[in-house]
Amino acid sequence: MKRIIFLALTVISMAVNAQTNFNEGKTFKEILSMASEQGKPVFIDCYTSWCGPCKQMAREVFPKKEAGDYFNAKFVCWKVDMEKGEGPDIAKKYDVAAYPTFLILNADGSLKATQVGSAPLDKFIKAIDGLLNEQKGLPWYQQQFKEGNRDKTFLDEYIQLIDSKYLRNEKKRVVETLFEGKTAAQIVADEENFRLFLGTDFTPADQLFLDIYRLRSVVLSNHGEKSTLALDDIWRRGARECMEFEGREFKNFDADKFKAYKKKMAEFSVPNIEHIEDVTLVAVANYHKDYVTLAKYLEKDIKTGGKVWTDARDLVPLLQGMADNCAQDKKMRKLIVREAESRIKILNKQNAENPDARQVTVGGVKMTAAQFFINNFQKVIDKLK
Repeated sequence: MKRIIFLALTVISMAVNAQTNFNEGKTFKEILSMASEQGKPVFIDCYTSWCGPCKQMAREVFPKKEAGDYFNAKFVCWKVDMEKGEGPDIAKKYDVAAYPTFLILNADGSLKATQVGSAPLDKFIKAIDGLLNEQKGLPWYQQQFKEGNRDKTFLDEYIQLIDSKYLRNEKKRVVETLFEGKTAAQIVADEENFRLFLGTDFTPADQLFLDIYRLRSVVLSNHGEKSTLALDDIWRRGARECMEFEGREFKNFDADKFKAYKKKMAEFSVPNIEHIEDVTLVAVANYHKDYVTLAKYLEKDIKTGGKVWTDARDLVPLLQGMADNCAQDKKMRKLIVREAESRIKILNKQNAENPDARQVTVGGVKMTAAQFFINNFQKVIDKLK
């Protein structure tokens, strides 16, 4: 009997050792200590509970024996939910903004390399090997920049590397350094600098953004309407700062902060402030599942011919959710159907005006994007009628 138990425990032990050992239950400080003691770098799997590719890696890649043989031998491994425990601090410290992100750290906690995205095991190991063996990795570029290297080829490579790693905060720091001594007018006048500005996460909280936005008419003249619309959209996205989140969970909406934000938009003559307000309050109502407020905006959307939800991608899931939660209310049910029918008319008109619109393949069937949304709105109608 003891022999059977011993054999069973041996099999279990072998199964555990065969997969990647992420040292669950350890703190970040303990992981760094282990790395120092073992003379190994640290490998961190930065994931979230809602990330599909993260789950795929956890399910299909790291449990394999080949993964365990590779990662356990080379690293002290750890994994952390970026929205819980030490996760938010890790995300802030290492500028993690996409998932999954895999960090390779030196034993002192300094960043050695970053890998973003899922991949099959063989390609993933090849990518990690490449990071370990590269002569000019992220730390090299960081040091060169710190020492004053401003060669154009170097900067192009560095910014391209930052973009590939989704290191948004680092890119902003780099771009701010490059723009030191330049006026907003000089940035707007230079095609390359202005494109770099638009590709960086500047917000209405940044003085540089405000200075450039004051030159909106110059931007329109020099770079066209698409660029001015991109500037305007930064105001829309900036309104999200009036909402408080814990991870992805909505916690609160600061109405006073939003009131001040609207005043600031008015001072800068931002167009379509009413639409930005609608989009923001719709989002808040959706988070609160405030169907009375959402119904008010559905009425407004019907009357204005689709001016509240300018993108059908945002409206489809909302109507689907309302169909699931409000079907017992006859008045609400009719309103949802009216909205869906109104959208179908708009989309049918778009189809008629653009017969050569690019098609997508959905479930093996080719259709325009407009037809795809028509089908989804029709499903909502069929569910409620």
